[in-house]
Amino acid sequence: MEFSIPQKKLLECLNHFQSVVERRNTIPILSNIRIVTDEQKKHLVITATDLALELSESLQADIKQPGGITIPSALFFDIIRKAPENSNINLKKEEKTDLIYVSFDESKFSIPSLPIDDFPVMDVNELDTTIEIESTALKTLIDHCKFCMGLDESRQYLNGIYLHLSKNLISTVATDGHRLSKSSLTQDFSGDFEGIIIPKKTVFEISKILEDFEDKIILNFSKTRLKVVFGEVKIITKLINSSFPDYESVIPTTNDQIMIVDCKSFSESIDRVSTISNEKFRTVKFDVSNNVCVVSSFGTEKSIGTENVKVDYNGPAFSINFNSRYVLDVLNIIKEGSVKFYFSKNTAPTILESTSIKNTLFLIMQMRA
Repeated sequence: MEFSIPQKKLLECLNHFQSVVERRNTIPILSNIRIVTDEQKKHLVITATDLALELSESLQADIKQPGGITIPSALFFDIIRKAPENSNINLKKEEKTDLIYVSFDESKFSIPSLPIDDFPVMDVNELDTTIEIESTALKTLIDHCKFCMGLDESRQYLNGIYLHLSKNLISTVATDGHRLSKSSLTQDFSGDFEGIIIPKKTVFEISKILEDFEDKIILNFSKTRLKVVFGEVKIITKLINSSFPDYESVIPTTNDQIMIVDCKSFSESIDRVSTISNEKFRTVKFDVSNNVCVVSSFGTEKSIGTENVKVDYNGPAFSINFNSRYVLDVLNIIKEGSVKFYFSKNTAPTILESTSIKNTLFLIMQMRA
């Protein structure tokens, strides 16, 4: 195999693979990326996998001799990253020794490779459902939920995003058991499919690619596999094989104590006051009455921080405690405009909504005093 490609183009591509390849693993081939020429012998197809997630990208190159190799991902990336930006990268495999020679300008490196037949490829047969979606829509669905994904290894079904149909709308939901977010598209979906749970690592990889991608995206999936096609980039992933909990049952319908507040100023107040709070719990208290919310937090050795915030609220006075990080995470997504807090008279979770983000609901459990 032999090809030549501009450094900038190759580096942009290799950037996508660095978080897929596990730096520490017991299977040496998983530290490598696979580079092969496609059937037309005009493109390179670069692939990385950790056995649960596979990322591949096709890019044009000057292919002098078709073929395929595997090459250590981290080492190859570092060499290309340090090459001059306007250089041309030349790569050639020596068939007799299995060494790969990488050269540019006056530099030349020889790198050992592993057999390409040992590189595992994920099976994507029988993907029976196909959805085409705008990149901006998918980005919204993911960005409004990914911060709520769980970390509990004993409850794998919470460690991802649940993509499903909710009242004929494509929706995403994520929860870690203490907070929940749900986001839906505004347009009805005419088809039908069973919900799938996309693992956390895959969610972050999709999210990264969406930062620079603006065309339509194709999702193909079954109960066990998902393939996401972004133009020349393709992700294949295993899905979390579990049932997502009945989240609708925990969304309260009788929260009638409504507080309306400016998002930006309220976020700044909570951030200031919570500076003093205990690092472990990050507790912040709201005392709400007569269009004022007193935000307070208590730290070590009787230290206290308080701030009065003007709000729109005329109901009975009440006090409630939250993890400040959970509230700030939501306000940082909403960013601007007003936020509605729907509080309950009992211990039901609090609902947050905003007119600046349509079809999205956030839920936060209160903390004990």
